[in-house]
Amino acid sequence: MSKLNYYDLLGKPFRLGARGPDYYDCWGLCLELGRRVGISFPADFTPSETSDQDMAICNIRDRDFTRLEKPEPYAIVTFKMNPPLVDHCGFIIPDDRGKCTHFIHIMRDHHVVVLRLDHRVMARKLEGIYKYHGRS
Repeated sequence: MSKLNYYDLLGKPFRLGARGPDYYDCWGLCLELGRRVGISFPADFTPSETSDQDMAICNIRDRDFTRLEKPEPYAIVTFKMNPPLVDHCGFIIPDDRGKCTHFIHIMRDHHVVVLRLDHRVMARKLEGIYKYHGRS
């Protein structure tokens, strides 16, 4: 996989269902980041509300991803922002030494940012970390 260049995405605004290049939702951002490193994540849903996001994220996760015990470069991280729903995702980014302590994401009413996996709010909401294995 190639090195990820994401700096041009920082600060982009949120729009539900957006797939870029000017606006993104969380899955749209993951699709773009995956594309940049040569991963073709499933693009077969555009959620219209939180419950749709939960259903789509869980269906895709269970079908196309393997749960990881620890972060790996370019894995997907999922969150329960509105428990019990799994309604948010981000993309693990390695640092220059290959350590995976950060993720890039976007949320409603926010812009694209990079946060630490141990972020005081996000760490409590983390549902899991997943590696894409392709369509089953």
